[in-house]
Amino acid sequence: MTLHPTLLEELLEAEVRVARARYEHRIRGLDIVGTDIICRIEGNLGADAIIRLGGRKFDAEPFRVAVVMLDGGIAPQPLWPGSLFHSIHPILGRGFVCIRGTFEYHCHPSHLDDRWDIYRTRLRLPQLLDHLLKKAGR
Repeated sequence: MTLHPTLLEELLEAEVRVARARYEHRIRGLDIVGTDIICRIEGNLGADAIIRLGGRKFDAEPFRVAVVMLDGGIAPQPLWPGSLFHSIHPILGRGFVCIRGTFEYHCHPSHLDDRWDIYRTRLRLPQLLDHLLKKAGR
């Protein structure tokens, strides 16, 4: 199930508006690009780190989260700030952050009983972003 594109756009804009107001002092930017939310923070090596939260199926599914490079590819482990990088996801075959409320967490074999539907009304972008920023050391 996916939302109508106009409704999804409005939902993402409302989520980002609240997150910007709460975390503008901890981030370098928070933008919507299509259905992705792009969060820029101070990175490990001086350049910005880019956290992409894919919201194409939000909120029927949680955000898909990854640290990415400028070309959109998943960043190698050393570029993931703080302790965001958990390991290589056994199903997705790429680096992931293991945080409740992310697609990667909820599709991990050890978390299949921890369903997204339990959290979807109370674990919104601002709460997820706060947890991501803390794990990133920001």
